[in-house]
Amino acid sequence: MQIAMRMDAAIPLDCDETHWPLAILVAEAAMNVEDIRSGFDRLENWLSHGEPFALLLIVACNPVFLWEATMLQMAAQRIVAVREALHQSLLGIAIVAPTKITDAARQSLARLPLDMPLEIFERSPRAVEWLRQTILAPAGLAVDSL
Repeated sequence: MQIAMRMDAAIPLDCDETHWPLAILVAEAAMNVEDIRSGFDRLENWLSHGEPFALLLIVACNPVFLWEATMLQMAAQRIVAVREALHQSLLGIAIVAPTKITDAARQSLARLPLDMPLEIFERSPRAVEWLRQTILAPAGLAVDSL
């Protein structure tokens, strides 16, 4: 089931769970606070299933939110609020981002309370393969349709 969540038609955040146990979020444009809240709402919905899964986050733009203190604080608060479910269900995260923002993304992510495997890639195929081999396979999970 493909779900498109749009707070504003110009700033889409696409959510895809058709490859479960691999959940995919795609940010096609810089996101504002409401877009980030929507992304966390979707993540919390996936966590409510109580099933293990991995997350592939594809950032197809220069997401200014990554290094803004207010955005980081809001993200950290949301992560802390679901910490237990996060550790029980979310096995790992692969982020695909343009080369020009990978350093800033690493610095921002280091400030978030994420105690799980997390890697940043420049290409989706490498990210998916990492999730398959490092995260899903050891947990006895597979994604065949990608």
